[in-house]
Formats: sequence, structure tokens, C-alpha cells
Amino acid sequence: MMKITSILLATCAIGLISMQGHIPSFSFAQAPSPDQISASTQDQRPSRANLTIEDVKAGHYLASRHAQIHHDWDNASQFLGTLIQSGIESDEILQRSMVLAIGSGDVNQAIILAKQTKEKSPDGHNTIADILIFVDAVKQDNFKNAQDILARMPKDNTIRFISPFLNGWVQAANGKSAIKDLQHNTAQLYHGILISDYLGHHDEIENIIDRATRVEDITTSELERVADLYGHVGMKDKAITLYRRALEAEPENDNLKNKIAALESGKTKPLFEKIRTPRQGIAQSFYDISKLLYNESNDETARVFAQIAHYLHPQLSDSILLLAEINARNKQYTRAIEFYKSIPKDDENYITSRYSIADLYTEIEDYEGALKTLSDISSKDYTTDTLIKIGDLHRAQSNFGLALKSYDQAIEKLGGTIPEEYWHLHYVLGISYEQADNWKRAEEELQAALKFQPDHPYVLNYLGYAWADKGIHLDKALSMIQRAVNLRPSDGYITDSLGWVMYKIKDYKNSVSTLERAVELLPYDPTINDHLGDAYWKVGRILEAKFQWERAKNHSEDQKQIQSIEEKLNSGLADK
Repeated sequence: MMKITSILLATCAIGLISMQGHIPSFSFAQAPSPDQISASTQDQRPSRANLTIEDVKAGHYLASRHAQIHHDWDNASQFLGTLIQSGIESDEILQRSMVLAIGSGDVNQAIILAKQTKEKSPDGHNTIADILIFVDAVKQDNFKNAQDILARMPKDNTIRFISPFLNGWVQAANGKSAIKDLQHNTAQLYHGILISDYLGHHDEIENIIDRATRVEDITTSELERVADLYGHVGMKDKAITLYRRALEAEPENDNLKNKIAALESGKTKPLFEKIRTPRQGIAQSFYDISKLLYNESNDETARVFAQIAHYLHPQLSDSILLLAEINARNKQYTRAIEFYKSIPKDDENYITSRYSIADLYTEIEDYEGALKTLSDISSKDYTTDTLIKIGDLHRAQSNFGLALKSYDQAIEKLGGTIPEEYWHLHYVLGISYEQADNWKRAEEELQAALKFQPDHPYVLNYLGYAWADKGIHLDKALSMIQRAVNLRPSDGYITDSLGWVMYKIKDYKNSVSTLERAVELLPYDPTINDHLGDAYWKVGRILEAKFQWERAKNHSEDQKQIQSIEEKLNSGLADK
């Protein structure tokens, strides 16, 4: 697809969604300077009783700014809402409050503020207010009014980009085709097809699809979308050709493989969901624009447009998932989980949304929440992937027996053998057996994983390190880990493995330099510091060895490791 430069959609970001801007004109006279704060005692600081109403207002404004900087739009909106309720007459606060209300999901409140903005300045140009008033008309299915509002909007960069989408659907509501301006990229061409399909103008669709496939820099997801359309209009061979083209870029994409198999077998479910109403089409437009913005990491504007899409078509799960992804990417995990949880059970994205919830719980180390999320999926819906994820969660909590049980159930689902696409099962089984002190099975599983993935750095590293730690197959371990380092030169753990196998073969000089590099990459890892201490001792750098052991001890939470380090600090290393 032709790339959308940031300037195309910058109008909504600058001064509206931007976290910069001047401070409103209420007083900050009571606020002490940083120097005054550092020089004063607790008794000298202003008390709450001395704060003025102006200070409180300023505090709400700054709290809102702080919340938005940290992507907490709910609180950012609430703080500014308090100022609006107190009667603040500030254009900037009204403007910011309007945008924050959308981003936090309160589009109705944002529309009220947009109308207030337009009442104060009927002839003023305010892109986001104009868009919201247009959205209000669409929500009421008043497309004549929506058309008039769109026609009156000043054509800044944002409106010039989004108006072909909106106008196309507004005209379609009146039974007219207005797709001549939807020609410039795959997103526009896609909506030209949607509009033609909605109007029943199927004679136009093939030509538009052909143009879409010739757009420069078309992405894999866009190729899939176009292929879906070919399948929708009965052009099976062309659909399969494009799916295969997309599969070349993403050979592990099971969804593409399934669509090809379905078309080839003739057992197809609908590949394409028809747009039933113009409002739904406009919601899809706002979603597609927000997805483009998200892909360019313009998360703030993407959030605003995704919320508008959700407001116009609450059942559009794509917009819900995108809002979840935006929040997750900005570390608003609780909000992201709420969005994922709102995906209903009958939605095709339900299972994947539960996987995403479990991943987020895992990210914040709430393993119980993650396990409950996966366990709450009906057992009849358990897939191989669900069972593997449950096993991974047990493994993360060092419950290796339960992990192995889940992995074995996954293998049963696969018919008793592990196919190539699930090679990773061999790897996690190897880790679990090794941690459960069943080295024989661990070695078998890790070697099986290597047969499928002979150059996978983590498998090479895990098996090579285990051999080195046991003092076996050292030459082979050295070769394997060197390959892993070549593949992942900035991975501190793999670099440590290389240094450790050098230590095991008594190449202490190279072990020291390699382990020093590992400590540079991961300065606070206790095991790596412990290894470097051992290597220093072997080359006679006794003080440095003790320093590294002390550092390892200070950062370790493993009592067995701490006891071992204390013995070395007291007695050093015995010569071997």
C-alpha cells in the first residue's frame, strides 16, 4: 500500500491529541519552585488549607496532562471533566476534554462538548468537533444532515484524507455510487469494493480488485483482504493465487493455509462479511483509518478513531481488538484486558482474545489470572494451542509435572506425534523434563527439536549449556553455542553459555573475555556474575572474583545459589 505520511493525519494530533501545549491562565502563584521545595522543611511547605481554588484547578489540569502522558485516558478525561463542571471557560480545556472524552470511550460526552465548541465559534475551524458532529448525524442515520456537515468541513489534511471514505458511504446511503475518489491506496480501493457490493454493483468489483493488487508496497494483510474479496465474488483461482503470494511472506500463517485448503476443497465459509448499513460502512472506515495510524505508531489518534468506530458499530470486534492492542502497547494492561473480555463467546475472535488476556496476565506476572482465563475456556473448545499455553503457564511457575501433563494432552490432540509446525513442543518438553531432573527424556526432546530447527539459537543454547554444565559432549556443546552466539550476538544469556563452556574446557582466558561481554549485556544477572567470578579466580584475579561473587550474591534470590557463593567467598575455588 502507498505509505501514509504522518502529516496526512497530523491535524487531529497537533494541539488536540498532542500532550504539549500552553498552560491555561489560572494562577500558579502558590506553587513553590523546585529550589524552594528542596530548601524548605516540611513545616515550611504550603498546607492544603493555604491552597486557592486556582491552585486546585491548575492541579486538575496538570494531573490530566500527566495521566495522558502515561496513556491513562480515563483519568485524564475525568480530571478535565472536573474543570468543565466547575465552569472553566477555556477553549483549550474544552478542546482537550472533547478529545480525551473520545479516547476514554465517552463519545456521547465528546459530542456534547463538540456542539458547545461550535456554538461558541460557529464559523471556527475545529476538525475534531466537525468530525464528531458528523458522527452524531450518522449515529442517528440522518445521512442528509451528515452530507451537509461533510460538505461544509474545511478541507485540511485530515479531512482531505478521510472524506472520500465518509462521502462514499453517505452517498451510498442515498443509493448513489461515489467511489471515483477511492482510488489512491488499498484502503480506499477496499471501501470502493465494499460500497459497490453494498449497492449491488458487482460489475465494478473485479476492476477495482485488480487495481488493488497492483498498488505499490501492498502488505500481506492487504493481500489477504483482496483475496477474500476474490473468493467472495466467486473468483476462486485468483483468490488462491493471492493467498499463496501472501503465504510466501508469512509461511507460518495457519489462517492463510486454512483458507487455501477450504477453497481447494470447495468447503468454504464466508470469507467476507458484507456491509449491511451505511453506518456500519462508516464505522469500518474509521476502523481502517485507525489501523493505518496504529501501524505507523500514531497510537493517540488511532485510539480516537477506533473509539468512534466502536461507538458507531459496537459489534465491530476489530475495533475492540485494536483498542485492546493500543492499550497493551502503552502498558495500560487493565484497560486492555477489559476490552479483550468484551469479545463475546460467539465471536470468531473469542479464543484468540482469551489467549491475549492470558498473555497480558503473564506479562504482569498474574499467573493465577492467566491460568483461570485459559481454564475458563470450555474444555470442548480446548485446542492444542490452549493446552500448550496452559502448560507454559505451569512451567513459568515451576510446576513442571502439571506442565508436562498439559503438553502430553496437547500431543494427544495431535494424534500422538508432534508435526513440524508444532516443533516447539519438543523444546518446552525438553526444558520441563530437564527442570524435573529427567535428563534422559530432556535430552531426547531437545535433540528432536533440533532435528526440526537445526539452527534455532535458543534450542542450540539450551542443549549446549546443559551438556557443558554436566561436563559432557563439550566440543559439540562449544560448536553449538558458538553458532547460537553468531545468530544472537546481543543475547547475554547465550553469550554466558559460550563463556561457561569455555570455562568447562579450561580455556579460562577466552572464558573471561566472553563472560565479561555477557555481564555488559546483563549486568545484574546473578548466574552470569557468578560464572565471571569463577573465571576470574581461575586466571588469578582473586579480588575481582570475590567482587563478582559478592555482586551475584546480592542480586540472587536462590538460597541454594547464595549458599554456594558464600562458600566460595570463604574458601575460594578448589583446584581441579
